[in-house]
Amino acid sequence: MKKIIDYIKAAKTELDKVIFPTANEVKQAFISVVVIVAVVTTFLSLVDLIMNGILKAIL
Repeated sequence: MKKIIDYIKAAKTELDKVIFPTANEVKQAFISVVVIVAVVTTFLSLVDLIMNGILKAIL
């Protein structure tokens, strides 16, 4: 039983060291992810469109 109590105390001590992001930081990270995903999606769509056109011209 002592091991379990020591484990819980150690876990609480480690959780006290964690720095959680603020709402503004979460918002900035979310916007960054959305922008990067949009850019990569656009790039891959253009590459697909170009490759499709090339293959149709060849075949």
